[in-house]
Amino acid sequence: MLFHDGAYMEGRENDSDDERRSEDEANGEADDRDGRFVESQEHPEFMQSREIKNLKPYYSGSTLDDRNAEMRKSIYYIRQNWDEYSTFTELLKNLFLNYGGHFEFEDKATKDDFENLMCKKRTWLCEDDLLEKREVTYEAVRLYTSDEGYRRIYRLCNHVFRDENCLVSVEEIRAVVFLIELISIDLYNYCMVHPASRNFRGTVWRGLVLGEEDFSLFRTLRSAPLQDRNIAVPLVLFSASSKLRIARKFIKHRMKEAEKQGKQLHPIVYKINIIGLKSDFITHFKKRFPRLTLTTIGAVDIHEISRHPGEREVLLRGPYTLILDVFEDAGDLVGRPCSVLEALVITSNRDHITTSVPGPEDDLARKMYGAMVTVTRAEYCVEYYRKKGLAKDEEEYESILSEGQKTLDYLWDISVEQFSK
Repeated sequence: MLFHDGAYMEGRENDSDDERRSEDEANGEADDRDGRFVESQEHPEFMQSREIKNLKPYYSGSTLDDRNAEMRKSIYYIRQNWDEYSTFTELLKNLFLNYGGHFEFEDKATKDDFENLMCKKRTWLCEDDLLEKREVTYEAVRLYTSDEGYRRIYRLCNHVFRDENCLVSVEEIRAVVFLIELISIDLYNYCMVHPASRNFRGTVWRGLVLGEEDFSLFRTLRSAPLQDRNIAVPLVLFSASSKLRIARKFIKHRMKEAEKQGKQLHPIVYKINIIGLKSDFITHFKKRFPRLTLTTIGAVDIHEISRHPGEREVLLRGPYTLILDVFEDAGDLVGRPCSVLEALVITSNRDHITTSVPGPEDDLARKMYGAMVTVTRAEYCVEYYRKKGLAKDEEEYESILSEGQKTLDYLWDISVEQFSK
């Protein structure tokens, strides 16, 4: 069963009367920042519209694997050749300022952040750096959360990660991967300096405003075999809010703009449940691979360092998103009937400079981490579908959980030498 009836009040109840009143007052104002939190045919974030003919609707299956391989080569090269930092910086600066014609900043604060980012070498913090109380700044995140910076980064990522019909040079790939690496370093360092920001858990919200044909992609994905219900774009970032009212505000604005243009579009609330690996998995992984670092930069609440703190932004970094369900809402979420696309994301990941050396140990660590993710997600899904009364999905995830646990048990204490045979 694809759709489920009933009002959907979660999130709405958490908004105070003042917050709702503030949102209602803002709804009448034009807001060109809705692209950060709402996807549409004109602004298809990581879920690409079929109508944009040169771009993939979404990455899954073999396409995702191929793109991940391409991006991984660049990230390995950059991390293993960090002494070429100045070269990477020049590549990025040239692409940022000259792709598609010369680019000039209009906002001084954004320009200052960009220039400081280009002239100050960044690196992943360690515990000793914290003891020395080194000054830590976050210009990469500030650039991303600025209006001009976001639009430029979005355009560059689209060019390199998504446009299959355009020749992309190795230098361009490295430049954009390096930019994402700088943002990742900011996220990691922010979590190091502010421990309370680590291990984000909870629900975040985005919006989609799509035509029926485009939305049918997600209906198809929901009814696909379990192993194909994933959406991801390697290394790419996208924004969500911990406050439903923010996504609601931008959805309403985008719908009003579409109606003015005579377009018939469908509002969709994108609800993303964020969880982490089980604590005993993390402890065991660190014990088995003390040289390698697990991070939690898959989802980081960045509102305190954002250029727009009121948006309560949670930045999702290259998430592998599992589609859980698609169902109908009676109108409580956005004030009119809409669909809800519910998904699951794990905030933990292996994205750190210590995981950039390919070899038998990294192969085993990757395999074990994958099994841990499978078990963690399957446990969540079994309970999720049980509560929703979807017995078929529950049964299928119980099978995935059983097989995943067998794989994890096999890998739990196996040596690198045994694994490599």
